[in-house]
Amino acid sequence: MLLAAVCFCLLSSAAGYHLSPEFQEHSTALDYLRTTNKTINDLLDGKLNVECIACEIFVDTLQMLVKMNASENEIANLIVEACIKLNIEDQRVCSYIINEFRDEFITVALKLILHPDWLCYAALGPSCGEPPDIFPFWNVTIPGNKPKPQPLVRPLHGLPVLKVVQLSDVHVDLAYKPGGVKDCGEPLCCREGNGVGKDKAGFWGSLNCDCDIPLWTYKNALEFISKEINPDLIFWTGDIPAHNVWDQPREAQLHHIQITADLLSQYFPDTFVYPSLGNHESAPVDSFPPPGITTKDLSNDWLNQFIKKVWSRWLPPESLETIGYAGYYAVQYSERLRIISLNTQYCDSLNFWLYLNNTDPAHMLHWLVDELSWAEQAGVSVVILGHIPTSRSDCMKAFSWNLYRIIDRFEATVVGQYYGHTHQDQFAMMYSEEEDHHPTAFQFISPSLTTYSNQRPSIRVYTLDGIHPKSTYRPLKTETWLLDLDRANEKNETVWELEYDSTNAYNMTWLTPDTMQSLYEKFVTDRDFFTKTYFKYKFHLQPGSTCDDSCYKQNLCEMKTGRSHDPSICKDISMEEQQQFFLQHKMC
Repeated sequence: MLLAAVCFCLLSSAAGYHLSPEFQEHSTALDYLRTTNKTINDLLDGKLNVECIACEIFVDTLQMLVKMNASENEIANLIVEACIKLNIEDQRVCSYIINEFRDEFITVALKLILHPDWLCYAALGPSCGEPPDIFPFWNVTIPGNKPKPQPLVRPLHGLPVLKVVQLSDVHVDLAYKPGGVKDCGEPLCCREGNGVGKDKAGFWGSLNCDCDIPLWTYKNALEFISKEINPDLIFWTGDIPAHNVWDQPREAQLHHIQITADLLSQYFPDTFVYPSLGNHESAPVDSFPPPGITTKDLSNDWLNQFIKKVWSRWLPPESLETIGYAGYYAVQYSERLRIISLNTQYCDSLNFWLYLNNTDPAHMLHWLVDELSWAEQAGVSVVILGHIPTSRSDCMKAFSWNLYRIIDRFEATVVGQYYGHTHQDQFAMMYSEEEDHHPTAFQFISPSLTTYSNQRPSIRVYTLDGIHPKSTYRPLKTETWLLDLDRANEKNETVWELEYDSTNAYNMTWLTPDTMQSLYEKFVTDRDFFTKTYFKYKFHLQPGSTCDDSCYKQNLCEMKTGRSHDPSICKDISMEEQQQFFLQHKMC
């Protein structure tokens, strides 16, 4: 993680950096800087956890610089110099990434003195120790009188169905260059001006490297979907721009959103598209200040107003007000099906604005409870869309646990949840908080269209119980389609292959909390079945790929972990294994 890597550098170069005379007058600050030799030597000797200590040094020093009234330019220049001297990144990336984040970091630092343990736990995981409980655990008010869950009956064959495509994490790189360098040494490669390297980028995309997909691969995916899938509706669950997070001005972000949305409209002029914001849509990445931040240079109004305009081609006027307010909305798809799209960046642990106040940002969960209460009274089923799965460590604890409670209360109303973000093919179970702990729901987590994180371009397709008088609107089947990238690059033939469908792979005739729980239990008792199916499909692996004991436990843990930061779920996993699991899910 580029931003975390910069943490190591700040203090080691601070003592040699020329600060203003006013700042130098503060002997406490300079004494603090001079005490770092032993810590750094211990880091280099491997006596301490390098990333955690470096992160704590970074936070301590940043807050100390702010207290000593160092100017914003002095703080930014110091970090840039350290980044370059320690070869964290090249001069271009170091300069750009620090300047990209400087306003957000310094504004938050000025308003809040936060304990380093908490920030470092949020960024790097449990190996940095348990975080102090600095945020009060808040609760959204949820109405009582939960209806008793009724047994679900599988719809009869031959009834209408809905074909749904989920596009997630497309990460289109408009600067992608066929023949460009794959091993460029920067956070994103296969681009114009990426330097020199041995491996060259393929025309349609590249694996085994940190590269996103070109625009023409995105177009090809849309063409395939329009001709071969012909969906009734599309869930577009965020992360549109590429991973060049060090150089993403607002205008570039908006251009990415505009051009990809226009292509969706071109290929699907009569299809309902329901989008969600991803953490990469903002500038800088992960920066989603709540509506209370109104300063023009810091507010997210530039993004909310733009997506309100772009998304209006698919959504009715009554859905647009909350989009302009904070990027979330509800829309009635049919008489008995409502779709709710959440802005899950309001639980993003790397959204540093939440450190000022993370209590139900933008009142979104309060609004969600109202929406679900209305739907329950009206006999309407609800599908929830979002980008960051609230089951993952990227999602802050209070938000995640509140959503868990909300889903439990409205288990008869919420018939599906669809997320992305991890770039992998996954699911996560959710359970009742009552004594019986029965499964109440589960989250689908879609694989990505981008190749970033070494994934083949993927398209997820769902068959839902369709529009008829007794419809459950629950999923009957999932399919995952992959682009044969080797063939495309070698022969210039784009072939999308069915990797698997849930009916044939898992012998499942529909997908409910109970049937998904049964699938989980089969994985627990039949490790070979797990390895040949779920583990293979999660990473699009070749047959014969293996998963050791630690890998097996981690994957079972993530299936069962319907809410974040809940150590009670995976008690048999060591601290080292938890750290590896945490870092695997700190996705882009």
